[in-house]
Order: sequence, then structure tokens, then C-alpha cells
Amino acid sequence: MQHETGNRPRCILIVDDDEIIRVTLEDRFQMEGYRALVAADLAAARDQLASESIDLVITDIRLPDGDGRDLFREVCRLHPGVPVIIMTAYISVPDAVSLIKAGAVDYLTKPFDLDEMVAKSVRAIDRAHDLGRASLISPDGRPALPGSGILGLSAAMRHIEQVAARIRDVNCAVLITGESGVGKEVVAKFIHRNSKRANGPFVAVDFATLPEAHLHAELFGAQHDGDSGPDSHLGRFRQAEGGTIFLDEIGEVPPETQVKLLRVLQEHTVEPIGASGPIPVDVRVIAATQANLESLVQAGRFRADLFWRLNVLQIEIPPLRERREDILFLARRFAAEQSTLMNRHIDGLSRECEEQLISMDFPGNVRELHNMIQRAVALSAGPRIQDYDLHLGDVIAQPPGQTDDAPLKLRENVERAERAAILRALKKSDNTVHVAAGLLGISRKTLWEKMRRYEIDRS
Repeated sequence: MQHETGNRPRCILIVDDDEIIRVTLEDRFQMEGYRALVAADLAAARDQLASESIDLVITDIRLPDGDGRDLFREVCRLHPGVPVIIMTAYISVPDAVSLIKAGAVDYLTKPFDLDEMVAKSVRAIDRAHDLGRASLISPDGRPALPGSGILGLSAAMRHIEQVAARIRDVNCAVLITGESGVGKEVVAKFIHRNSKRANGPFVAVDFATLPEAHLHAELFGAQHDGDSGPDSHLGRFRQAEGGTIFLDEIGEVPPETQVKLLRVLQEHTVEPIGASGPIPVDVRVIAATQANLESLVQAGRFRADLFWRLNVLQIEIPPLRERREDILFLARRFAAEQSTLMNRHIDGLSRECEEQLISMDFPGNVRELHNMIQRAVALSAGPRIQDYDLHLGDVIAQPPGQTDDAPLKLRENVERAERAAILRALKKSDNTVHVAAGLLGISRKTLWEKMRRYEIDRS
């Protein structure tokens, strides 16, 4: 029986420097009705991926010209949605878990059972094929499969992608929760863009910034001599007709407006100021909050009936510190975006920069990371963002005691401030390097390198 996608047989790429394994797997998959391609190294695998339509990649970790994990990352980046199975005799359990978290569908240790390999491969291809029928649009406009790492590499963000695919044709209300800065509006726009309302408007309302006195007119509109009068205003709900309205910080809505919102959700109508009667509206409602609405309900500050109307489907976005695998994914994306916007020639992040980013907790979440990378792109001397570039904005102001005649070269000021910070940390830690590194938020290796660069003697 031949397995096909469209009019072509489904294709499996087998990457291993062991010829016996390549031939054995190639023969078995062909017997199972699949087209099998083989590659003995990274270079050959890249050529096959560039020239063929691949449905599954099976790769060894150790290859003559590189690491199979690098191939896995390239597949995730360049061919989102193509599943990858890792096979190796050398992988540790923590390494395997990290690869699964990063998006590999499975792994097998050598020697493996051939029937088990076939079963895992068939499941991976069938699942990818089913998801492919509901492909999504990524933030940069490219089609991608739900769960393939469009919003992030963490399991939480992949799950949100899959939820967006399942509700694309459902008109239910959605409540997005999470700390400030986690990306609630990004997820709301993602849901809208991948819904049947994608061609309609996306209208955002931030209740934390709207004056209470103007809420009714702002939300539901005002009519004077009809909609065309000089003081008439459609209101946000009617502006979102046929699309999505995003109600941010819904927990800030005053009680009087809560009653009116409930009526809109129940009756799908709004009543502008000065109107002779209710006007039908066709909108999808996505609400968001960093507050605990259930606690507000118990405290009598939020209507229980409105909460249940909004909470048909709840999506919780974890803070960035709880999904650290997303930090570099987002930082690299932000660096590339900002480099283009600012016309800067920034070629990614240095290893030291990535190490420092991974070690940070980001209390401001994704918003803080975005602002940090934006500032670093603007001020970095390049060609790659360094760890000290992340804190350039902290030292631009003139340090205490520095005169107007002091050097104005940015790099000199940065290095002077960095050297002073290291000396303070060493003094505070009684010259204990690992403690000082913790105080500075960098790795011990990075601290040792900086101490050598600035000729700092621990003694």
C-alpha cells in the first residue's frame, strides 16, 4: 500500500553515517509504501531538504560534518511542521527531554527495534498530515502547522497554537489570562488572524487607559442626526463589525459598563447614545486580564454572569521565566525584526549574550525582552549583540562624579561601568567568583572572560 499526500508518495529522509542503518531503514520504509531518501551527513541532508518535499526526518545525533541537533533546529526554522525523530546511542535522558520540549516528536536509542521505529514514524507523519489540514498563519505572515513553534518553542505556546487551530471556525468568546507583558494581545491577534474572521477588523480596547465617563460612547457609539452627524461615533463594537474586538484589562471595567457588556454578549446588539433602539453587531469577543477574575467575582467587584459569558474558553499564558525555551526564540526574532526596521546590520546574538538572556527572569516578561533587544540593536556596535549591549541604556546617563570633559565614546563608558560593576560584585562576594557571577546575572565562564579582558585580579 502506498501512502500519499496529494498525488505524491509520502517521503521520509533518513540521515545517518552508518550505511547498514541507512539501507535497513530505506528498504523497510519502501516495503511499507513510503518513499525513502538517505543522507550520510549534514550537507547531503540539507541538499535533500532543499530539493525534495519531505514528510519526516529521521536523524542520528553524531554525523561526520556536524551535529544532528543542528539539523533538527534548521528543520524547525526552515521547514516548520516537518516532524523530526532523533536516533542515537549517545544521548542522555535530559538531552532527550530537552529535544522533545524543543519540538522533536520522538527519539530512539540505538540499537532500536525496527517495528517500533516504523510505528513511531507512521504516527508522526499521520499527525503532521492531520494538522496540516488546519495550517495557521505565523506573525510574519508565513503558513505553518499548529504546534510547530509559531508563537514559541515551549509546550505551552505550542498548545495555544493547536487551540487556535481547533477554534478557527468557532465563534465562542475567549478569555486570555497572564501577567503583564506575556503577550496577551499577540495571542489575541494570532487567534483572529487564523479564524474565519481574519478578513475583518481587529479592534483593541484597553480599559486601563479609557476614562470611565467616556466608556459608553467609546464602546457602543453615539448618534446625532444619524451616523453621519458631526458628533457621531460608531463605537469600538461597530468598528469591529465582521471581525474581532479585543477587550484588554477586562477586570478594570466599572460595574455599570459590566451590565452593558453582558447585554452585548447575550443579545449581540449595542445601543449608541442618542439611538432610537438597539443595533445588531456581529463580532467575536476576546478578553484579557492580568487580574484573577474569579477572586474579583468573590469580592463582588466583577459580575459572575459576565465572567461566565467571557470564560467560554480560557487560555493562560505562562510568564517568560516559566518557559525559558522561548527566550532565545523570541530574542532572535526581535533582533532580526528590529535590525530590519532600524536598517542596522546586526548578525544575531553572541553566545555570551544568549547565556545572559537565559539566566534572566524578566519580571516584565516578553515586553521587557522586546524593549531590551530593541535598545541593544539601536546602540550595539555590532556585528553581533554582546552581553554588555543588553544594559547599554543603564549607563548612558553620566555617572556620579563624571565631569562634562570625560570621554563621550559609548563603548568606553560601557566598559568603564561594566568593570566597576564587576569590582563591586567581587567585593560584595568576598572575591567568590560564582557568587559574584550570580549577583551580576551572568555565568561564571562569562565573568572569568570579562575579568581577563579588564585585567581584574581576584586577589
